[in-house]
Amino acid sequence: MVERKKNFLKRFLAHHTLRKREAKWIIDYWLRHPEKLGNVHFVTNASVAPRSLVMTAYGFDGEPFRYRRGDLVTVNPEKAYHDIRLHDGAIYVELNFQGMMIDENWIDIVEPNPFEPVAEVKDEVTTSAQTVIRASVAQFEEERLLVEIDEALDRRDEKLFRNLTSKLHQVRASKLF
Repeated sequence: MVERKKNFLKRFLAHHTLRKREAKWIIDYWLRHPEKLGNVHFVTNASVAPRSLVMTAYGFDGEPFRYRRGDLVTVNPEKAYHDIRLHDGAIYVELNFQGMMIDENWIDIVEPNPFEPVAEVKDEVTTSAQTVIRASVAQFEEERLLVEIDEALDRRDEKLFRNLTSKLHQVRASKLF
C-alpha cells in the first residue's frame, strides 16, 4: 500500500498544483520518508478525524489548506509541515482535485474514514416502520380475502366461504390498530 501511495503522490504532483504552494512540502516529505506513508490514510471528509489534513488543487472549489491535530487548527502549511514532522501517528488526508472521483489511482488508495459518522436509525423509527409494514400487509391480506369471499359466495361454496371468513377474522384480530 505504501508503494501505491507513493506512486499516487508522484503522479498527483506531476498533474496538479496545490492552491497553497507550501503544502507541497508535506507531500515531498512523505515521498522522501516513505516509512511515514504507513501512517497516512487518504480519506474523504478528513475534517472529522482527530488529526487531519485537507489540501486542494487548483481547479477544485473548497478550502485550500487546513491541518488539525486535536484542538490545534491551522491554515498555514509551514506550521503544519513542522508539526507533521514532529508528531508521528495516524493522519487522515483529504486531497481535493479535479477528476478525483474518476481517478483510478486515487480510488485505489482512498480508505473508509473510521471517524465518519454513521447514520443510525433510532429504535422508534424502526418500530414505526415495522408497524406500517405489518399494517399494510394486513390491509392487503384483508382485501384479498374479501375478494375471495365474494367469489365463494358467487359460487355458493359454503365450505370455502367459512374457511375464508375464519381467516379474515384472524387477520382483523392481528391488526395493530
